[in-house]
Amino acid sequence: MSDNQKKQEKKRKLPIWAKILLIFLAVILAAAAVMAGIALHTFGKIKLVKSTDQQSVVAPEDETFEEDSDLSDAPGLPMDPEEVQWPADLLPYLSGDDGTDTVDRILRDKNVVNIMLIGQDRREGEGRQRSDTMILVTVNKKEQTIQLTSFMRDLYVQIPGYSDNRMNAAYQFGGMELLDQVVEKNFGIHVDGNVEVDFEGFSKCIDMVGGVDIDLSQAEADYICGRKRDVLYPQTRREEWDYLTAGVNTLNGEQALIHARNRSIGHSDYERTERQREVLQALFAKAKGSGIGTILSLVNQGFSLMTTDMSRTDILKCAFDVFSMGVSNVESYRIPQDGAYYDAVIRRMEVLVPDLDKCRAYLRENLY
Repeated sequence: MSDNQKKQEKKRKLPIWAKILLIFLAVILAAAAVMAGIALHTFGKIKLVKSTDQQSVVAPEDETFEEDSDLSDAPGLPMDPEEVQWPADLLPYLSGDDGTDTVDRILRDKNVVNIMLIGQDRREGEGRQRSDTMILVTVNKKEQTIQLTSFMRDLYVQIPGYSDNRMNAAYQFGGMELLDQVVEKNFGIHVDGNVEVDFEGFSKCIDMVGGVDIDLSQAEADYICGRKRDVLYPQTRREEWDYLTAGVNTLNGEQALIHARNRSIGHSDYERTERQREVLQALFAKAKGSGIGTILSLVNQGFSLMTTDMSRTDILKCAFDVFSMGVSNVESYRIPQDGAYYDAVIRRMEVLVPDLDKCRAYLRENLY
């Protein structure tokens, strides 16, 4: 071999460290390809909202009002719809401006992500129904906090394009898009995305983490077990659950779902929204303390229960932000807050008429 050939051969040989680096990079790329494939497969289970899904299923001329059959014990006085006075609409946020420096603007902040969780009482084969649950999840990346804010279903609000009605009617009338407009118009909060949750599947997620720890009153324990319902509804009596009593109990998915939907104890929907937030916080705490295998299974199962208008990239970013925060930072609120509404009967509906100025200020103070 000539001297020139020896030099070329020497140039072609890589040092050991370079070979090791190339092997390491190859392994990393291979792992990334596998993870990307898993991610695409998992994300493929999420039901994405189509444009046709957002269309109104109830035309304005066909809008309905969910009248209450018995108003004998209604706490509020009858009112005509025209008697309700609403404050002026807030200004929209400016392009490139989060709008948080001006009190009369809709709130939007690049460091705050608002996701509306929607649950509806829909039977198999039915179309979109009224939203049974509306919980705004606020992820504040700057303050490293997570807030859960329940909007009560009986709130009497302005619904763009329709008559004033209960807030839970907006989702049935016009889907996620109309519900977002209601939140902006009435409460001055921009909603970045929506997730509809299958509550029956939600109970499966709770079972996957081994149940959730909930502090029950004796009345709540009796309700879950059916101890106070067996006369009228004997099929709801669950003797195998008789171990539940006052104090901290580990609830399985079915028990937690019954607890979260309980509006028969306490002040009706007020306590129910608190129970729902409590179950969500308990599930979040249990999931964060689980092993990686359980978390992956939970994500895999949970995605198949979701319907959303968010992009897959936004979902991934939001999930990363949430799981990077401590559960001790989860805060809980309710709209309307105490002292910011009055009871009324409008169009034969028992409703809560909110003081929107107070509600807007409350949300601005606590979420931003």
